Amino acid sequence: MNWQKFFQDVPDFRINRRKKHNLLDILVISVCASICGADDFEDIALYGTQKESFLRTFLELPNGVPSHDTFNRVLKFLDKDAFADSLYRWSKEILSTLSEEYTQINIDGKTLRATAKSGHKKSGLCLLSAWVSDHKLILGQQKVASKSNEKTAVPDLLNSLDLKDSIVTIDAIACDVKNADIITSKQGHYILALKRAANRNNNKHIYQQVSERFTQVKSQLPKNENVDFGSGRIETRTCYVENDLTLYDDLAPWKHLKSIIIIESKREMNNKISVETRFYLSDLALKPKDFNQYIRNHWSIENSLHWQLDVTFREDLQRTQTGNAPENLAIVRKLSLQLLNKVTDKESIKSRRKLAGWNDQYLIKMLSNI
Repeated sequence: MNWQKFFQDVPDFRINRRKKHNLLDILVISVCASICGADDFEDIALYGTQKESFLRTFLELPNGVPSHDTFNRVLKFLDKDAFADSLYRWSKEILSTLSEEYTQINIDGKTLRATAKSGHKKSGLCLLSAWVSDHKLILGQQKVASKSNEKTAVPDLLNSLDLKDSIVTIDAIACDVKNADIITSKQGHYILALKRAANRNNNKHIYQQVSERFTQVKSQLPKNENVDFGSGRIETRTCYVENDLTLYDDLAPWKHLKSIIIIESKREMNNKISVETRFYLSDLALKPKDFNQYIRNHWSIENSLHWQLDVTFREDLQRTQTGNAPENLAIVRKLSLQLLNKVTDKESIKSRRKLAGWNDQYLIKMLSNI
């Protein structure tokens, strides 16, 4: 595990004569501690003191293990973009070894609830993530500015990513022709959800035109049906694809648009049946079966990334708010999760964290994936 190379582009902001601990040691201990169950700076420092003899086998630790205040201070002022690039560079290197027609990149936001100010529920830190569903890799992260929403941050995240030969899937808040143009200009493809919200109409006229036309041509469209069983429910997702767009006047500005996708979801649970219809826009002309799978895959960002960060890493309970610390800790958690996902045994992520804390050789084997 070559940590020196992995973090080589992360600059040390500290004055040399005042340094007591190597930046590399601080970053590596933070990652190891997070893998093994640490949730905050106090936990990280406690892990370090308990595992000092083990850590000395691959770290220098010239003045022992740093205090929790040192971990806090360093991550507060550390260049968050350079630190995050270490993770993204590793993910890109993994993807470069794979031969696939398309790489699916799912983009969605998540709010760290405990970072919200008292009495202001919507003031918590919100981070957009770019997630490769098939390989459980994080390609990017973008902070949503305060007093704003995910819609304003999506273009910045898209511009920071290499989108060539990728399919980008995003929820309805980003269904905008400008985002579609950014993706196609970077030689990528898109599947964007089209939705009409109760209080915030998104592409209202397009949604109305698409939904009305669908009822007229539904029986003529090619379709694919997929049935899922699990958690006491049966869900049937039927995908229809419309490629004749000549009658959709409001879609004229979408230069590269080729398909309108309709997903009808019928859910049977506790002897109750509910039906929901969702619409999507894409610059690809694929078969209904392919669109059905790509749209289904989008939700892995909720199940495999956001859920794990919330439940396994207790991210929603993290109260750190100052400087770059919240974003840098988010990167530590995501780097830890990515390492945990690279283990090929049959244990859960929760069990792998415990095993890494109990068994040093298990942790070393995991870290060798770096």
